[in-house]
Order: sequence, then structure tokens, then C-alpha cells
Amino acid sequence: MSWNFETEHFLIRLPVSDEDGTALFKLLSQDSAVAHIPRLPMTVEAQALDELRRIAMRFETREAAFWLIERKSDGDVIARIGIQYINWMMLNAQLQWELSAECGLEELQEVLPVIVGYLSQDLHLHRLEMRLRTGSENHSNMLVELGFSREGTLPSQQEFEGEDIDLDVYSLLKGELKA
Repeated sequence: MSWNFETEHFLIRLPVSDEDGTALFKLLSQDSAVAHIPRLPMTVEAQALDELRRIAMRFETREAAFWLIERKSDGDVIARIGIQYINWMMLNAQLQWELSAECGLEELQEVLPVIVGYLSQDLHLHRLEMRLRTGSENHSNMLVELGFSREGTLPSQQEFEGEDIDLDVYSLLKGELKA
């Protein structure tokens, strides 16, 4: 079973620990790519190598999978999309993405159906959930355009840089993704 996919314009592939550190650092060092999660942007390239090792271990234990979205035309990584907190009993998982400025709704409409199709047809997941920092309007709008439903807000869900953070919850049930 292959976890790597291809669309007309993009490669959707699992990261390679020894090769993708620079590309992942370039993406995750942008505050705009991670602020909706929320998390701090990376500041040194060694953090990307640690992250690659962690996600490889999480993949091996079947608790998470993260894909790099690479543009075919120039080889640039424009996004990382993953699932984590996979519940194999309830057949659900939490979706997460980090998007560069070059990745918007049009790009997501091309790559997300491939990923969601694989998750629902091959892994038999019935529900995907995504949690965003309240006020992440651009990400919220894209989720709604893709067919996700807003379920509500989890108040004070986490603490980040001395501030209580509310998280908005969006879900997608099997068969609801808009291509």
C-alpha cells in the first residue's frame, strides 16, 4: 500500500528524513504557516530535522501521517497536510495543515480530495476534525469552502505564550468533501 500520491500539479508524498529538512524548515519558519494551530515558527534548521524524525516515528506506530505537498513545476514544498490522534476504534482523526503563501483554496481543492479519499476508502476513517485558533478567518473560510462544518468553539483549550487560546472545531464526515 503506497502512501504517496500524485495530482496534475502536485506530488503528495511522505517526507524523507534525510532530504526534506530544508524544505520543511522553509515552510514551518513562516509565522503565517503555523499561527492558526497555534505554535511558534521554527527558528533553526535543526528543528526541522527533529520534526522529520518525530513524524517518521509517529507514522511507524500508526498514530499519525504527514504529507508534503510538492509543486511539480519547480519542486517547491507549498504545504504539509497530516492526520494525527488517529482513533482506530472510532475511525476518526484530527487533520492539520501548514500552508505557505502559495497554497490557497485552489491548491487544496486539488490535493485534499486525494488525501481524504485515501483516508476514507483505504483506511476507512469516517470523520476528520480540524481545530483552529479562533480568529483564523482565512483557514476557516477554506475549510467551509471544502465542505467542513463548523461545530463550535472549545474555550481556553490551551495556553500559548501566556494567553488562553480558544479553538474552533470543524469536521468532515465521510463523503462530504467538495472537490
